[in-house]
Amino acid sequence: MEKQKRNTKTKQMIMSVLSDSSSALCYDDFAEKLREKMDKATIYRILQGFCDDGMIHKIVGENGKTYYALCHHCSNEKHNDNHLHFRCVRCETISCIDEPVSISPLPSGYKMLAVSCIVSGYCPDCLTEQNEKVAK
Repeated sequence: MEKQKRNTKTKQMIMSVLSDSSSALCYDDFAEKLREKMDKATIYRILQGFCDDGMIHKIVGENGKTYYALCHHCSNEKHNDNHLHFRCVRCETISCIDEPVSISPLPSGYKMLAVSCIVSGYCPDCLTEQNEKVAK
């Protein structure tokens, strides 16, 4: 029988920070926003637990940092996070593009577990600003 996990105040605060964000957040973002409310080890433990439970997924950025984003239709048995991630080169946000990634079959003897794909460019907000500057 699976142990029921408690929904603590610290878990609610971390989920609230992520839910209020329009992009994926790195550990440093959580630590900065919650520095006076909980210690760094608690933040890391809760983020890892959310990953294990299928509530959030990890994205490893080109800078080597791990970012966390909300999952859609995932569980602790199956993550459906094989989709594109977009990194804006101007504002440095990372966003999920909820379109599945199609991968050609791997050669015999290989088994795919996950796909990690980051596309870099300008997000809609930064592209608009960039176009406005060029037009002036």
